[in-house]
Amino acid sequence: MPLNLFFETAVPAEVKAAKTALARAAALGLGRHASKPVNLVYTGGPGIKDLNRRFLGKNRLTDVIAFNLPPAPVPGSAWGEVYVCVPVAASQARALGHSLLTELLVLTAHGALHLAGMDDATPALRRRMNLKTAALLKKL
Repeated sequence: MPLNLFFETAVPAEVKAAKTALARAAALGLGRHASKPVNLVYTGGPGIKDLNRRFLGKNRLTDVIAFNLPPAPVPGSAWGEVYVCVPVAASQARALGHSLLTELLVLTAHGALHLAGMDDATPALRRRMNLKTAALLKKL
């Protein structure tokens, strides 16, 4: 899968060293769309809050946002982008008792599932998506 990773905020060295695992989490989430180019962007609080406000109308932090992009005339142009907020991921990791890398893997797979068409707008859909995310991560 053509995958581009961008770190717009500081992350521990072990996270940068786990680029292959992050890419694998995204590929698993994308499923049949795994051959399409995707940008994974690990950003800070201000970056994700700005995206959330501008594109979703919510003036708050969130953990992950995914965007399917319109077709571009340039071969190899990104099909979608997943933005993961590292500070929110760190807070969630502490609350759940696991590592930052584990939480980033969860959020990366979750964002990729959004790109692939899954939704979590209702409690039932969220539960289905969380179960799918967990099943994918077991494959790592």
